[in-house]
Amino acid sequence: MKKFRPGDKVIKNKDTWVATEFDLWGRGIGIGVVVEPPFPMGSSDCDVKWKGGRCFEDISQLLHHERKITRIARKFKIWIWKFLKG
Repeated sequence: MKKFRPGDKVIKNKDTWVATEFDLWGRGIGIGVVVEPPFPMGSSDCDVKWKGGRCFEDISQLLHHERKITRIARKFKIWIWKFLKG
């Protein structure tokens, strides 16, 4: 079973990241999305679409992206919920 599935959002794991020449065009910058690879891959690899393009990545160099909600957004979400509830 793979650690990441197509559609998962990922970020680079700064502790295990191995830089390559592809880092120059944006590999590992920001949030990447795991996509369906064009051919079968090993269980330790996945295809990730970064802002600068796609790259095959070793899953040990990736972490799941956890969306952070700011305090303001959280308060607004609670306010909307109370407003809709009546």
